[in-house]
Amino acid sequence: MTTLRQLLRRFRPAGPPGAAGRVAVPADRAARAEEELRPVFAVLAAADAEAAAIRAAAQAEAARRQRRAGLAAQRIVAAARARSQQARAEAFAAARADTARATETVMADARRAAEALRARAGIRLDAAVPPIVSAALDEVCGTGRDRGAP
Repeated sequence: MTTLRQLLRRFRPAGPPGAAGRVAVPADRAARAEEELRPVFAVLAAADAEAAAIRAAAQAEAARRQRRAGLAAQRIVAAARARSQQARAEAFAAARADTARATETVMADARRAAEALRARAGIRLDAAVPPIVSAALDEVCGTGRDRGAP
């Protein structure tokens, strides 16, 4: 909004009454400035249009690159998922093989322990059977060897 001071500045002061001097007509500086700058603005309008065209082309290129990057990302994700399934299957097979080896080791240790137990049991049975058989025969046949023993 134009202030009073700006409005009054547009008028040139008139000289004192007397001989005719310059005519006191309001000076339209804005119009004169606009007239002076019109060629510059015309050149700038062309530059603005060129800049708008460059921006539009850059936005189109950015959109195209973004679509291509999205497609590439989808391909990468799909390949990673396929590889992860394969890696899971390989890891499962390796874990299963490790478990089978560990189970076989435990079973071999158990077989050795059972064989050692059988051997000790055989030795102990060999030592324990004759006295038991003798006592049983004594009881059944009545030889009476140990009857008077407390």
